[in-house]
Amino acid sequence: MHEVLGIALGVALGSGVATLRPRRLRAAALLPAVLAAGLLTSAVNGELGSAFAGVFLAADTLMAALGVALGAALARYALGRTSPDS
Repeated sequence: MHEVLGIALGVALGSGVATLRPRRLRAAALLPAVLAAGLLTSAVNGELGSAFAGVFLAADTLMAALGVALGAALARYALGRTSPDS
């Protein structure tokens, strides 16, 4: 059940990043948002002290990236933006 945290956090961050107005700012905020969500998920789950911390961090970051992509897509859909330049 703890694995849902990365996806939920990613969706929240993705929807926040998608609402940024300048496209360059959106692109610049995307990578730090994904990395922060993965690191925070691993920290909350207590996986950073493990011998396999790198593996857990990579897996949590991947799940957070999927959540960020989903959150960004949902936010753009909810705001009614269909063109990638808006």
